[in-house]
Amino acid sequence: MYPSALQNVQRDPGTLDDVSGRPPVLALHGQPGSGRDFEPLGRALAGEWRMVAPDRPGWGSRAGEPARGFAAGADDAVAVLDREGVDRAIVLGFSWGGGVALELARRHPDRVGGLVLAASIGPGEPTVADRLLALPVAGRAISAGGLAATRLVLRRPSFHGIVGRGMKGVDPNHVRRFVDDCMSRAALDSFMVEQRALVGEWGRVVRRLSELRLPTVVVSGERDRMIAPTSARRLAEAIPGAELRIVPGAGHFLPGASAPVLAEAVVGVAARAGLAGR
Repeated sequence: MYPSALQNVQRDPGTLDDVSGRPPVLALHGQPGSGRDFEPLGRALAGEWRMVAPDRPGWGSRAGEPARGFAAGADDAVAVLDREGVDRAIVLGFSWGGGVALELARRHPDRVGGLVLAASIGPGEPTVADRLLALPVAGRAISAGGLAATRLVLRRPSFHGIVGRGMKGVDPNHVRRFVDDCMSRAALDSFMVEQRALVGEWGRVVRRLSELRLPTVVVSGERDRMIAPTSARRLAEAIPGAELRIVPGAGHFLPGASAPVLAEAVVGVAARAGLAGR
């Protein structure tokens, strides 16, 4: 047993029924990340939707568990739904978690009512940099240095001031928690497992995107530099009937900076699936 990092912040976490007939929202975080990343989305949904945002294996409260690839991550997400008593959910996948959401929809279509893919990896990945970071020796050394440098920068008080003044929608307190939860030295092992899955497993997921038959919205930040430039468009084109939304001025961290946009996408996908409730 392991805790979800977040149930809808407006509701009693012990309440397992949905609100007004609406399906729950399962939110899957990126790499690195934790379920806490979706706290702004929980507020944007205004307590009208139950949200389950678990820590994925290898991250946050589950840092002691081995990280997993896309297929095993999808099966783990089903275990989360089973534990929470959820038969079917709207699934939101952010960044690397978008790959888990896609594989969940393909492997377990009866459990997914619709998809919201936020700054998700897509057909443009893995990039050359991704392949380099997945190398056993050189990639691990580069990743370790990058994590250490990022940890130092994010802990600097001056950086928190910049976040507070200039990064709209990003809470400096969340940045501090992010460092504690996701940038520890133990995170390196999880990062490497997921990088290898991106290189070795992701192509098979992409080749089967045309099999998906469910309402899908792909949301991308106009200024996202973490995902390959053409990935969002190609992802939307590969999934039958998928809609592409570009958020003007937004970067990669859509759960923090563009939570209202994601909430709107959730509502729209549920409506298209006939699951919006009253």
